[in-house]
Amino acid sequence: MATNFAHALSALVVMGALSLSAESIAGLPLHTKKLNAKTVRVWVGDYISSTATVAVATRKGIVVIDTIGNPAIDRELRKVIARELGRSDFKYLINTHEHSDHTLGNGVYADCTIVAHELCQAGMKANTADTPRMLEWYRTNIPIMEAELAKKGADSPEGKKLQEELLFQKLNQGVHASNPKSTFPTQTFGESLTLNLGDTTFELYYVGGMHTASDIDIFVPEHGLLMTGDTMADVWLTDSPGCLASFMVRNGTRHDFPRLLKNWDTLLAKKAQIKELIPGHWNGTLSLKGFENRCAYIKTLWEGINQSVKEGKPVQSLFRDFPLRTKFPELVNSPGLTAQNHFSTLLGIWSEITQTESAANKIFELLNAENSEVKNHAKTIQQILADSAKKPAKFYFLENEFNALGYQLIQSRKIDQAVVMFKANAELHPQSWNAFDSLGEAYLNAGDTAKAIANFEKSLVLNPENKNGKDMLARLRSATPPASMPRP
Repeated sequence: MATNFAHALSALVVMGALSLSAESIAGLPLHTKKLNAKTVRVWVGDYISSTATVAVATRKGIVVIDTIGNPAIDRELRKVIARELGRSDFKYLINTHEHSDHTLGNGVYADCTIVAHELCQAGMKANTADTPRMLEWYRTNIPIMEAELAKKGADSPEGKKLQEELLFQKLNQGVHASNPKSTFPTQTFGESLTLNLGDTTFELYYVGGMHTASDIDIFVPEHGLLMTGDTMADVWLTDSPGCLASFMVRNGTRHDFPRLLKNWDTLLAKKAQIKELIPGHWNGTLSLKGFENRCAYIKTLWEGINQSVKEGKPVQSLFRDFPLRTKFPELVNSPGLTAQNHFSTLLGIWSEITQTESAANKIFELLNAENSEVKNHAKTIQQILADSAKKPAKFYFLENEFNALGYQLIQSRKIDQAVVMFKANAELHPQSWNAFDSLGEAYLNAGDTAKAIANFEKSLVLNPENKNGKDMLARLRSATPPASMPRP
């Protein structure tokens, strides 16, 4: 299968060059940008959020930062880099992180030393294990995109974007379906690493946790270039920012905030030398001020939440003490920093400091697992709920998290699981009218009118002004129940 795909893609490369121009690869427009006399940035596509590869010519050879993640395209890009730099002595490939759209082209540079953070290989292996889910995404979404393209028309502005996205996703589908062999880094580091290439220095710094566990920044002082991978951008050049869509602490991603902040401080101390910041995808830009603001944001939260924990404040205090709008006004409406992302970052840092995890997320993972049956998790869920009375606790408990994840289960039509989630929330928060109101909606979705009415009534006892509860009860008692649609 891999061999057939390679032949097919090679044909696409040739056809793209013949039918469009010499400056296209696999039917996708080729872009080259000289950052200086010795540095070139290359990518494909006018609309898609593709990885942009950076290559720097040095006295000891060419250093490449990231691949686009499609071996056949990366082979063509290697030729373009050699042409643009007027040489072909490739020496190093550096991966800014583990994601396949940066590493699946590593084999094209197997003759080079491949450098990455020490956690990169584990992340690459996890990506390979996730291939079935990715293939299912392609199988589901490519037909949807094809239908949308037929509706919009290939010559419309929206159609042109869809056409390019569809071609790109089909190429990616082919790569993952071919089950390509990963080419892992051959030189790794923990906190930092300096590569001396004679006339050019590459300073590599761990900044993991804001996108993947293996994120690094790369500073080239001789050219004043700071490459930040997919961790941040403060301007999006396309409607779909792709991997640059967020700046947040992610649940389940390994973090080391002291080391991260130390390395950011080291880079900020060199800011007078920084001439240009380069994100990992072509369709995002980053200013020095944007970089400073994001570093300051995480530092403020890390120091502030540490202080909150020392003072014995509860997790609920985070949302009062660190509001995004008033505490960080310079970042309000900034790309990637939504209220939800801020919420995730607050809880991610809290978890790291307290070594506790979200009870809501833990229960959701159990209930949302493939082929999950409620009866199989009853004992584990009760053990988790019992932890709320323990000190020190293993979990933290947030009403809004339980509520939001309960509605997510309803939207996935996992109604029995949603009832369990909302019942847990009501048990934990017996004075919350909203917890019982949501439980009433879950029972309504489950077709249990009697229990729905009982919980709406309980909600109104706690809050007689609950309009949703009043409306629901009026309709249920009039025997004309509303459609079982979850509230946002």
